[in-house]
Amino acid sequence: MFSQSDLFELIAKNNQRQSVETLTYNLPALPQFEPLPWSGTSAPTLAATASAMDTPNLLAQSLKRCLDQEEIREAFVCGRQLQPPLYGHVVAFPRLEIPLKGRYENTIDQNGQMTTVCLRPGEVLFAAPNCWNLPTWRLNVELISILFGKKHLGVSLVTGRCKEAPELTVQKFSTPFPLTGPIPHVLNAIVELQIARGPKLAFKDLTLALIRCVREILLNPTPSTSHHAQSLLESICVYLQDHYQYDITRDSVAAEFKVTPNHISRLFQKHGLMTFNGYVTRVRIDRGKYLLCNYNLKLDEVASRCGFRDTPYFCRVFKNLTKTTPAEYRATYRCRTGKSAETESDSRFPV
Repeated sequence: MFSQSDLFELIAKNNQRQSVETLTYNLPALPQFEPLPWSGTSAPTLAATASAMDTPNLLAQSLKRCLDQEEIREAFVCGRQLQPPLYGHVVAFPRLEIPLKGRYENTIDQNGQMTTVCLRPGEVLFAAPNCWNLPTWRLNVELISILFGKKHLGVSLVTGRCKEAPELTVQKFSTPFPLTGPIPHVLNAIVELQIARGPKLAFKDLTLALIRCVREILLNPTPSTSHHAQSLLESICVYLQDHYQYDITRDSVAAEFKVTPNHISRLFQKHGLMTFNGYVTRVRIDRGKYLLCNYNLKLDEVASRCGFRDTPYFCRVFKNLTKTTPAEYRATYRCRTGKSAETESDSRFPV
């Protein structure tokens, strides 16, 4: 399923760049496990425009219009009690979606119930880490999409038009994620409020504060201090984290980032801790660990949600990396109270 994670796959290779770059690309091929949820046979396309000078101001102005013209009437919060659907959007980052025009239709887990919500301006959608949503992109919509990564804050202005297949355009910006200041604390407060099943009014107030903080960052972005090659590698890793469930190869990723496949390999050899294929496999197996320990999915379902076409192959790769079978891993970790299904990734790669 195409999701808003695709909006962040074109993180600027150099946040200092002053020119406008326009990119158009097709989404990665989907494994043929289920029919596509949109009508027609064409995959959605996305045209992205990124400018280090103009885009932050445009996004800040859009957030200001949202704050000035519309109150936050309701904040919908995605859950994770139910197993995520195939191609549902689930990543290890908090996310916030803010419709500006039109209607933004999603299927979400709301208090353990599969619910379809259709957000309008004045309503927002928040997803804590590992909570999922499934956007349909069947309706015309303009929205702000914010991803709070460990290393980057990504903000995009998305315009969706649905004809035979969804067509999206996006103006986007990324900046280093603030390790200090109010944003990490506000995010933690929203997550804690969700765990405690706190009052809905509190969600509205906290998301409003979060939007105001993001707007301030857009108006006063922090210059990137990362080397160009390291910044590109981190962008590719974020892309892989968002697209692990799709058919992704070194060639397809190189095409998305407008570099050669050999350049991808050199980046991982020189600046990474493993090969490109090794990193993709690690991401998929880490996601498989989480699914095994948190949902009662069959092995076929876990494999397909992690981007493996063949379940026996998934089991062989899983055992090679973990020295245990998926079934044994699930049984062992479920017996350990307080143990998380997630594994820590190396700090040199974004999680």
